[in-house]
Amino acid sequence: MSLGGDLEQARQNEALGLPAGVRLAAMWKRVLAQILDQLIVIVPVVVVAVLLGVRNANDVAVHQFAINVAVVFSVFTYEFVMVALWGRTVGKFALGTRVVRIDTGEHLLWWSSAIRALVPLAAGVVPGAGMFLSLVIYASAFFDRRHQGWHDRAAGTIVVDAR
Repeated sequence: MSLGGDLEQARQNEALGLPAGVRLAAMWKRVLAQILDQLIVIVPVVVVAVLLGVRNANDVAVHQFAINVAVVFSVFTYEFVMVALWGRTVGKFALGTRVVRIDTGEHLLWWSSAIRALVPLAAGVVPGAGMFLSLVIYASAFFDRRHQGWHDRAAGTIVVDAR
């Protein structure tokens, strides 16, 4: 990046209250990373469903609780552990983004990773509205000047370009 570009980025970060040297990840990168991550976490859920003998919609209804537990456990473990250890999930690695602390731009703390993973999951288990509420949590990043979803705000994180 040129000196002028660096100065403009520094001014933009200061105006947004972001640490120096970080560049917010483009929203299209975040969306694609999320889609990739969802495809990855569905694998253990499908394995659990197959082991339970789910073959049709009626079987899903019979085993709904076990499938929900598998979803929550898989998503939380995947998101929490990967972001806590590396600041990224597989989707974020693939798209060149990472999650950092908003106050320092550095690697986040374990509890921040846990909060970030739990907020959409907690909303997701609300009967009848969970999927919609989870979507609202993620989509709120589109309307925030720092591209923070509610899960990012709760955890004190931002998603930045890693390259």
